[in-house]
Amino acid sequence: MQRNSQKDFTVALVGGGIVGLTCAIGLARAGIQVDIFEATPKYGEIGAAVAIGMNAIRVYEAMGIFGDILALTEDREALMDLFTFVNGGSHDVVLEYSDPVEKKQGIAVHRAAFLSALERLLPAGVRSHFNKRCVSVELSGNGRPGVRFADGTFYEADIVIGADGIKSAVRTQLLGTKAARLVDTGTRAYRAVVPMQRLLDAGIREEVFRLKPRIWMGHDKHLATYPIMGGTLLNVVAFTIDHNNEMVPAGSQALWSAWVASASREELLGQFEDFGPDARAILNTVEAPNKWNVHGLYPPLDSFVTTAYEKQNVDDEGFAEGKGDPNVALVGDAAHAMLPHLGSGAGTGIEDAFVLASLLGHPQTRRANLPGILRTYDALRVPRAAYIATMSERAEKIYNGLGPSGADDVGRRKDISSQWEGIWNHDLQAEIAHAIQTLQEEGVLGSG
Repeated sequence: MQRNSQKDFTVALVGGGIVGLTCAIGLARAGIQVDIFEATPKYGEIGAAVAIGMNAIRVYEAMGIFGDILALTEDREALMDLFTFVNGGSHDVVLEYSDPVEKKQGIAVHRAAFLSALERLLPAGVRSHFNKRCVSVELSGNGRPGVRFADGTFYEADIVIGADGIKSAVRTQLLGTKAARLVDTGTRAYRAVVPMQRLLDAGIREEVFRLKPRIWMGHDKHLATYPIMGGTLLNVVAFTIDHNNEMVPAGSQALWSAWVASASREELLGQFEDFGPDARAILNTVEAPNKWNVHGLYPPLDSFVTTAYEKQNVDDEGFAEGKGDPNVALVGDAAHAMLPHLGSGAGTGIEDAFVLASLLGHPQTRRANLPGILRTYDALRVPRAAYIATMSERAEKIYNGLGPSGADDVGRRKDISSQWEGIWNHDLQAEIAHAIQTLQEEGVLGSG
């Protein structure tokens, strides 16, 4: 079907989460026809809250939509102070950031509100298709990639972008057996959202939970608490580690439904029996936590793309045999699902979306040079995502008393103090500009 597009190529974007919609907004604003295919009946997010840091905020500022997002979430307290790190047992402050770092902020908002804001910012030309569960990515008869869905329909485009999350069907098709890096990290996350009034009714001092987000650190465990929804709710995530199941392959898809289970308050309190009274008082207000077996892609993927003519004579490694033009790229958790301990998983995906949309939206990008554009995206994003994933692993070890400088407060302070600098201070726009200059020098893009 012919679409109204200012470009000579079209995009099929599989997955309508935060990263997918961010990518769609960027692409459509650059005059690219985008069709989004979402497996569920409507746009929606799993989980209570999402936090993003300054690196992701700068993306939305560059796109000109950060103020709109804040306004549309209707959360006047979305801007979040930096975490204060405390000893979970004694409650002594280990690290509280001071100037100039304290001027850096993030936001913490309800996931559904964030996604709803992005949905309302989708340009009019973006088409959304629901109840479209991807089962395969195939080459059509004319050599273009296409997506086949569980309902039997097939959609063809010039590029397929997989934004379909940690259980990505596009990733499996893109990389075949090479994509089998999904593992149980051994991390267990007890998640809950607690009304602030319940905490006050329990007699917990307000400064313990309302003023600043906190990381409460222990041995093989830590607790994260921060306010959301205008300060009316407290997001609580209590992390433990199951050393017997660290980095164990996730197994078949039939096992994936067991990633989340109900837990009891008693189980949660039992895991944190050595924590101090304030932390345990907060946990005692949690009525019915969900226990998440946190999974990720470890070791990180070597590539997030395939490009024209790179997948020939393939049988069990993704695309079927035959010549074609399988321009496919991964973004977000589909590319680099990682541990959540730096709060940077979503932000890394938001960076992906911005880089890919910037490269594809360049005035000289055409269907003919898409392979070179996707290879450049790959060269920029694979090492960046791997670095953040590695730092997230390191953060878990620090919070759990296994960091390089030891488990005491002095060692933890040393290890924590600089862990975000490489994430927050990364100049994404300069990196994109340099990549475009290189593409022009190599003749992939024209210089005009």
